[in-house]
Amino acid sequence: MDETIPVRGKVIGLLKSDAFIMFVIYFAALTLHMLITGAATIFNLTPDEYSVTAIAAYMNGLDWSPTVSTGGYYGYFQSLFYVPVFWITDDPYLRYRLMLMINGVLMSFVPVIAYWLSRRALDVKIPAAAVFSLICGLYPSYMLLTNFTWNETMCCLLPWVFLLLLYKAHDCKKIIKKQALSCLGGLTLAAAYAAHGRMLSLVAAGIVLELVVFFTMKRTKLFCFSGFFGGTVVGLFADKMLKRFFQGALWNVGSGRSAPINTIEKMISQLFGENGNFSIARFFQTLIGHFFYFFSSTWGLGAICVIAIIAAVVLYYRRRNRTPITLESGGTGTKALPYIGDKEAVLCWFSLLLMGAAFAVSVLFKSTSSSFDKRMDTTIYGRYTESFYPVAILCTLVLIYKGKLSRLKTIAAFGLNSMTVALTQLFTVPIVTNSETFVSAMVLGLAPMRYGEGLRDLYTQTTFLKIFVTVLGVSALWTVIGLIKRLDKIRWAVLCVPLAGLVIYSGTFGYLKYTVPQAKNAKRGADIMTAAVDKLDGQFGEITLFAAARDRYVKTQFLYPEMTVRVASTVSAYRKLENKPEIFLANIEETPELWFDELRLIGSLGSAVHIYAASESSCEWAISKGYRIGESGAVVYTPAELKTTLTAVKTGYDEHADLDYANEGGNVTLTLPKGAAAYTNYTHLQKGTYAFTVYGEDVSVGTVTLYADKGKTELPFEILTEKNRELCAAVTVDKKTENIRFTFTNTSGEPIDIEKIVIRRMS
Repeated sequence: MDETIPVRGKVIGLLKSDAFIMFVIYFAALTLHMLITGAATIFNLTPDEYSVTAIAAYMNGLDWSPTVSTGGYYGYFQSLFYVPVFWITDDPYLRYRLMLMINGVLMSFVPVIAYWLSRRALDVKIPAAAVFSLICGLYPSYMLLTNFTWNETMCCLLPWVFLLLLYKAHDCKKIIKKQALSCLGGLTLAAAYAAHGRMLSLVAAGIVLELVVFFTMKRTKLFCFSGFFGGTVVGLFADKMLKRFFQGALWNVGSGRSAPINTIEKMISQLFGENGNFSIARFFQTLIGHFFYFFSSTWGLGAICVIAIIAAVVLYYRRRNRTPITLESGGTGTKALPYIGDKEAVLCWFSLLLMGAAFAVSVLFKSTSSSFDKRMDTTIYGRYTESFYPVAILCTLVLIYKGKLSRLKTIAAFGLNSMTVALTQLFTVPIVTNSETFVSAMVLGLAPMRYGEGLRDLYTQTTFLKIFVTVLGVSALWTVIGLIKRLDKIRWAVLCVPLAGLVIYSGTFGYLKYTVPQAKNAKRGADIMTAAVDKLDGQFGEITLFAAARDRYVKTQFLYPEMTVRVASTVSAYRKLENKPEIFLANIEETPELWFDELRLIGSLGSAVHIYAASESSCEWAISKGYRIGESGAVVYTPAELKTTLTAVKTGYDEHADLDYANEGGNVTLTLPKGAAAYTNYTHLQKGTYAFTVYGEDVSVGTVTLYADKGKTELPFEILTEKNRELCAAVTVDKKTENIRFTFTNTSGEPIDIEKIVIRRMS
C-alpha cells in the first residue's frame, strides 16, 4: 500500500503539470482544426490561395506563371511548408486537404503558446491560463481564415512565436542561448514580412519594442542587440533576394513590369506616386471603419482592450517614477499606486505597438485602394488586423485577472464604443452602403450580428443598426460586470464565461454559414472545369482560357498541374499570344468565335463553359470523336439549344441528349404558337455591330426584342431583312456590353417554325 501512494501522487502531479495541460490543449485544438478541415474541397479564394500554392508548385518544378501572374503577390513563406505535399500525392483534392492539415498542425501551437505565456511569463494560475489560451487560440479568425491556403496561418502564428522567443530570451541567463533566441526573434520578423507585406506591422512593432524597453525600462534587453538586429537584417536581406526571385519567375517582375499588387511597394506608389489616391478624408473614414470592426467583431471587448492597455502602460511608468512622500510619523514613504510588473508592461507595449502598426498599415492600404468606392468591405476591412486581436485580448484578460480594470476604465470603454458607433454612422456607413459589392471573408467577424440576413446580402443601414445595437448591448454587459464590487476577485471568470460563449457562437456561425458553403461552391467550380478538360481525353498539353473568371483558370491549373494553362483576358490579349492554342475555353457568355475565324465550337458544359477547336489538327480530332463542329465566325442556336417559353413545342427533343455530338439533337424541330417565344443565352459582345438572324417558316411576322444587363437595358436595333424564311436585326454597341439576350416572339395568329438563330459580327 505504501508503494501505491507515490505512484498515485505522480499521476496526479502529471495531470496537473503544465506539460500535460499543454499537450491536452494542443490535441484539442488540433482535433478541432482537423474537423473543420473535413469540410474543405479545393480552394475558392483567388488569387490569394492560388499564389501561395503556385510558389510551392514552382519549387517542385511546375511553372504556373501564365496564370499566377494575372493576380497579386501574396508572399512565399507559408508556401515553404507546402512543398512536401507535392511529393506525397498527385491527387489535387488530397493535396489541398493536406495543406490545410499543415495549417492546423501549425495553428494548434497558438493556444499552447498563450498558455505558456500566461503561466510562465505572467504568473497566471492554471484554470485562468487554460481559459485564456482557449479563448485566444480558438478565436474565430484563427479557426476559419486559416482553413484556406492563403498566408493567414503564418500571419496569425508568427506574432505568438515572436512573443515566445521574446520572453524566453528575457529570462535566459546563458549568453550563447540568449544570442540564439535573439537571432531567431529577428528571423521571425523577417519570416513574417516574407509571409505577407502587411506583416511589416509586426516588424515595426518588434523593433520599436526592443528599443522602447531598453531606453525606458532601466536598459532592459529583451533580446541581445547584436543577435536580434543581426537576424532581422540578414532575414530581410534574404527575403528581398527571394522575393525578387519568385516575383521575377512567376509574376514577370523586372521584364517591363512593376511590382504586382498587394505589396508594400505598390502601396507606397499609391501614396506618393504621381496618381496617388491618398486623402485625409479617406484615411479618417477608413480608420473609423477599422476601429468599428475591431470593437464589433470582438463583441465590444476591443474598446476595453484599448482603454486597459493604454492605461496599464501609463500606470507602469507612474508607479515606477512615483515620488517620495512624508509620513505623519515623520518617516518617508511612497504613494501607493496600482502595480504593473515589467513582464506585464512588455506585453502591454507589444500589444499597443502591434495593434497600432497593424491599423496604420491596413488603413493606408485600404484608404488608397482603387476599390475604395466599389467594395463595401474596404473601409471596415478586418482581415489585415484581426490576426492580432487575440494578442490584445490575452493582454487584456491578464490585466483583468490581476485587478487592473477599474470601474472608471470600464465606463470609459463603454463610452469609447458609443463614440465609435456614432462616428461610424456619420463618416463610414455612407461609404459602405453606397458601394455595390463586398467580399464577406474580409469582414466575417460582423456576420453573426446580421440577424436574418444572408452572408452575401449587401450591407444596408438596417444591417448597421443591428450591429450597433448588439455591440452596445454586449458592451453594457461588460460594464455591468465591471461595476459589481463583489466580483473584484473573480471578475476575469465572470467575464470569460459570456466571452467564451460569444467566441464559440461566432466561430460556429462562420463555419456553418461561410466555410461549408464556400467549400461546396469551390467544388462546383472545380467540377465544371474538370468535366470540360476531361472532354479532351488528355490529348492536349496546353489550353487557353478566354475572358474567364480567375477562379476558373487557376482551378484548372491546380487540378491539372502538368498542363500549360494560359489566359487571354481580352480580344487584343489573344491576338498578342505568340503561340496560338489548339484548344480554347471560354465562359459560355463570351462569343470569341465572332472575332476569331479559326475558332470552331466543339462542345459546351451545361451553362458554364464553351470548348473550341482552334487549329486544323484539333478540328480533325474533334470530328474523329464525333463532336458537332460549329460554324466559323458565327454563334448558332439550333432548336435543341434555344431557350423557350413553356408553350413552345419541341418535337424530337431528348433532354438527356448530349448536344455536343453530331448524331444527337440534330432532328429537333421547334414550333412557336401565338405568344410563345424563343431566346438566346445571355451573351457578352465586344464593341461593334452584330446581326441577329432568325431562320424558319413565316418568321417575318414575329417580333424581336434585345436587352442588355439581364433585361435592365433595352438596346435599339434596326431590321435589315424581313422575309418569310429570314428575319435579321442589327444592333451596335459602342463598348463591351454584357448579358445581351435576343428574343423572338410569335405575335401572329399562326404557329411559326424555327430552324435556327444565328449571331454574326458585321463590323
